[in-house]
This record gives sequence, structure tokens and C-alpha cells, in this order.
Amino acid sequence: MNKAAAMQLAAMGQAALGTAAQGIAGAAASTAAYLGAGGADAPRGGLQKFIQEIRDCTSKEAEQARVDKELANVRAKFSSTGGLTSYRKKKYVWKLVYIYMLGYEVEFGHMEMISLISSPKHSEKAVGYIAVSLLLRSGDEMMTLVINSMRNDLQSHSNPAQTLALATIANLGGADLREGLAADVQKLLLRGDGDPCVRKKAALCLLRFFRENPANPTLVHSEWASSMSALLEDKHLGVVTSCMALLVGFAAAAPAEYEALVPYVVLLLTRLTVHKTCQRCYLYYDTPAPWLQVKLLRFLQLYPPPADAGQRAKLGEALTKILTRTEVSESVNKSNADHSILFEAINLIIHQGEASDAALRIQAMTLLGRFIAVKEPNIRYLGLETMSRLARLEGNESIKRHKATVMVSLKDADISMRRRALDLLFVISDRDNAVEIVEELMAYLALSDAAIREEMVLKIAILAEKFTNDLRWYVDTVLQMISIAGDHVGAEVWHRIVQIVTNNKDLQAYAAERLFGALRAKRVHQTAVNVGGYILGEFGFFIAEQEGMGGDAQFAALHQHFADASPGTRALLLSTYAKLANLYPECRALVTPVFEKYAASNNLELQQRSCEYMALPKVGLEVMEEVLKEMPPFPENRESGPEARLRERLEKAEQGALGGDQKPSANGGPEGEEEEAAAPGELRGLCRCFCTLFRVDMVLP
Repeated sequence: MNKAAAMQLAAMGQAALGTAAQGIAGAAASTAAYLGAGGADAPRGGLQKFIQEIRDCTSKEAEQARVDKELANVRAKFSSTGGLTSYRKKKYVWKLVYIYMLGYEVEFGHMEMISLISSPKHSEKAVGYIAVSLLLRSGDEMMTLVINSMRNDLQSHSNPAQTLALATIANLGGADLREGLAADVQKLLLRGDGDPCVRKKAALCLLRFFRENPANPTLVHSEWASSMSALLEDKHLGVVTSCMALLVGFAAAAPAEYEALVPYVVLLLTRLTVHKTCQRCYLYYDTPAPWLQVKLLRFLQLYPPPADAGQRAKLGEALTKILTRTEVSESVNKSNADHSILFEAINLIIHQGEASDAALRIQAMTLLGRFIAVKEPNIRYLGLETMSRLARLEGNESIKRHKATVMVSLKDADISMRRRALDLLFVISDRDNAVEIVEELMAYLALSDAAIREEMVLKIAILAEKFTNDLRWYVDTVLQMISIAGDHVGAEVWHRIVQIVTNNKDLQAYAAERLFGALRAKRVHQTAVNVGGYILGEFGFFIAEQEGMGGDAQFAALHQHFADASPGTRALLLSTYAKLANLYPECRALVTPVFEKYAASNNLELQQRSCEYMALPKVGLEVMEEVLKEMPPFPENRESGPEARLRERLEKAEQGALGGDQKPSANGGPEGEEEEAAAPGELRGLCRCFCTLFRVDMVLP
């Protein structure tokens, strides 16, 4: 489901379609207005005066005192032996509701609310249902009495009472209401001669029940499938719209059971789009029932294209009509309605894939090319999002010409717009344009804010590796990225460059020279120290013969950053120092004092490494050479760390579990990854050094 389209549609749709709570809200507004204005026999100290006194309070303490006073007054009135008039009971319940809405606990008055629900008067019943929907919760002891009153209203012949009960049920939900009233709600929906307003609310009630418990064993989808065919043929579009919401929920859980309803849905869609057969009251700015059209299109996205040629032709005609009639309108309401339908239609085309009409895909791409250039942010956002999805299906040749337009959105003030533009650039990249896109992304990376930097870093790293024709450019790109946004370069990125350099012999000397040059600077990011520490330890001998790049120079370039490094980076550097001492005799006098100092370190890892490295020469030169020799290549089939990280981010986003952006930590990765960043140093120290000798399984980052 397109979440952005759903939000856009919901924003404009509440007034027209209505929710299960609107009956209650209307009653609340009218009753409150009546009481606030004084009413027929309103006392001077009525609801209006109480609300005004609360508003006039100058401090929280004054408000608390006034609320406590009023609660005591209402409690005394409810406890008095003399009966309360209908009006006064409603007024006091309204006061409790208002106090609750201010954030205070209300622990009494429930029996009075239930008595209002049981009243035959609509005004009393409305107030009671409002209070119950706010002040009671599923599982409360009083719910048994409430359920009995609700059942009586559902089984009555009063449409207003039924709608109030249904609205409250849909708002409250819960297992007790579901188990006690689901059968009565279902009867109201399936009753063909029932009031349309009641049946609409009944359908939405059942949808609430289903969402709470999709695995309900009492729900027989095969029976509902036969009932739905009749409901979809109802003459009232409001009933059909609510039933389609219920059907989409059911079909998502059991698609096979409802596939037979596809012809009914195609017929409905054709009537609305091609023939514009629609009751006048459901025309929204001359668009026939847009909410129903969206639900019909979402239902069709659960199934492959119709097998019947006639059905496919009808569906194609409807989609063509939607694509051709949609334009950016001066009326925001009409534009929102039409584009909600349009984007769901494009989603359906994408869902059908190669089975969809090629002409429709081309037409959709043309429209999206226009939409990503409009000023209206909602349409541009949806255009970028949908184009990236369509690009995966259609290919990116037709989208490449829109690259300049997409780059404009990459600099938009809205972070969500920038993310969608970044997604689209990532999708359309290939060997022909990757260098250009990466260079533009790198230029923007220096100016971008922290909220999008981690995602940009991952995608730049993936593109630079995947589409490079020269791995030296990949190394340069990653090193430049570390210098620009080192705090956002996670461990998976620098682990990957280490793997690639290790597995490509032609790259090792170049990488060692580039990193040596970078580390000679007084200030470099810790991530660069991690990469340089490993690369120089393994491949520094390639440049040792060059002037000013000997072992002692390599040690000096690394050790100037040792004091400011994290424990994980220091551990990695100790392993590098051991290798330098093994390769270059001139380094032994430089390295030994470091080992001696950290042999007494409070950090157990640093202490252990230092002691073990100092003890290595005593084991024997042959063993020492074997332990400290160059590491073997990484497995070729190992998954790219940046790709795995990006996939993890996408999965979390889809599940709605992705929280705020992670705070960078001192080691250059996201907070909480200190141990992960230290792992390569540890594994490429003694653990990985001894793996060759003792056949220890290598655990690679």
C-alpha cells in the first residue's frame, strides 16, 4: 500500500467518507453547544462557566485546585439520594469528559454513563456513548453492562441508536466487544433492507475487529466471499465503499478465497472511470467516488491480471481513462482526489509487471516525468517514489533524461523529498552514468544534513563499487567520503574496502600509498585510521622502498593518531605495529615501548594483545613469521556489507520500526557499533593471525 497516497487521501477524505466516530462527534458538538450556551434551564454555575474558569487559571496548581473542587462537587451530586434530572446528569457527565480531556484521571461516574446509554432518549444516549468511548477501556469491569446495553441498541429498530452503538464499538474495540457483539454487527451488515448508514458503520466495525484479530478461527473466508459479491452490488455507494475497505483487509489475509471477486471489482471500476455511473452525492469535484476507486485499485493489486480477455480489456480501458484524464488542477481538493486514484493505478501497473500493457507503462512514465517537476510537494513526492518503483520494472533508459530534475529535488528543504530523490538516483544508476551521479552525490554530501548522510554514504559506496571500471576510483571515492562525512561512514563501509583491497593484488600498492598519504595529515577521521592501520599492516611493504615511506615513516604516520583513537582502533593498531616490527627491523625499537606501556593497560584487550605480541619472538622466528604473514583473501561470495546494511534499513522502514536517525559515535559508526568497529582489528590481530597455523575458523566482518 502506498503510505503517502493513503495519508494524502485520508487528509481530504474524512469529511466525505466519514469515520465510525463521526456520529458521536456531531452529538458531542451539538450537546456541548447547547449546554455551553445555557440551555433551557442551565444554572449559573454550568458547564460554560466551569470551562471559562479553567481557561482563566494562571497556573497548573490553580487548574488542579479547580478540577479537584469540581470533581468533589460532581461526586457529591452523584451520591445524593435525590435523583438527578436528565439535563443535570448530562451536564455532570460532560464535565467529567472535559476533565478527562484535560489529562486528569476520572475514577467515578461510570454507572451514570451506563444509565445514559440505556436511556430511550437520543440526547442522553449520545452523551453516554461519548463518555464511555473516552473513559472506559476494553477489559474494564463495567464493560459487561456496556455490552448488554450495546446489544440492546444493535437489536433495536432505532437507526440512531444502532449508529451510536456501532461508532462506540469501532472506537473502543477489544476482545470482549469482539466476542460479545461481532455476530450482531455482522447481521446488521448482511441485512439487505437495513439503513445504509447503519450498514456502512457495521462494515467498518467488522474491519476493526478483523484488524485486532486477523487469525480469528470463527472467520470463515469462503462464506464471506459469497456474501461480499452481493454487498458489492449494493445500490448505495457508501455501503460499497465501506465493504471494499473490509474486503481489502480480508483479501490481504486470504487472497485465494476472494479472487473470484475480481470481475465484480473490475466492473465497478469500469462503471466509475469509463461510464462515470455515480450518485450525485458521491461526486467529489466531478470525480466519481474517489475513495472507492482507490480501494478497488488496491484490491486488484493483490492479484495477477485477469485471465479472461474481456476482463483484461475492461481493466485496461479503465486504467487508460485514469491516466489520460488526470491533470494538475487549480483546485487542491480535486487534484488530491485525482492523483490519489492515478498513483494507485500506476501501482497496479507496476504490480502487474511485464503482463501489463507496454503502452500503459510508457504513459505512466511520461506522467511521472511531469509530476516530479511540479511545485506541489505531495505530487512531486509521490512522483519520485512511484518513478523509482516503475524504473525497476521498465528499466532506466527513459528516466535518465529526468536526472537533472531529480537532482533539484535532492536539494529540497523537505528531508522526505530528498530521500525519494536519492532513491531514484540510486535506481537509475548504471555503468554509463554512475561516475557522474556519484560525483554529484559527493558534492551534495558535503552540504547535506545529518539526517540523510548515512543513507547517502551507503548508496555512494554501493554505486562506486558496483559500477566502477577502475577500483582505484572506488578507493579514492571511499576515502573522500570518509574525509567529508566520516562520522556517518559505518563499519560495514570500511570493512568492505578492506575486503576489496585484500582480494585485488593490483590495488594493494595503490591503496597503501593513498592511505599513507592521508594518514600523514595531523587530523584524520578515526575511520581512516582503521582502514590505514589494516592496509599498511598488510600491504605497506609495497611502498616501503619509496623515499619517505619506509617502515619507520609508516609507524610515525599511524602512531600520531594513536593517543586520540578509541580502544577498538588502538587494538587494531597494535596488530599493525606487530606486523611492522616483523617486517622492518628499524621499527622494533619504536614498537616495543608501546607494547610495554599497554601491557599494564586497564583495558583487557589492549593488555592481552601487548603481552602476546611481546611474547611472540620467544616462541620462535618460524612461528612468528607464520603468525604475522600476509592474510589470505576473503571469500569471493561474501555479501557486501553496505548492501546488507541498506537492505536492513529498508526492511525496518517497511515494517515501520525505523526510529530516529542514529547518533554517530566516536569510532565513525552509528552509536552502539563500537564493538563491531573494533572487530576487524581484533580478528586481524592474533585471532586471524593464528587461523592459518591452528586452522581456526575465520569470522570476517
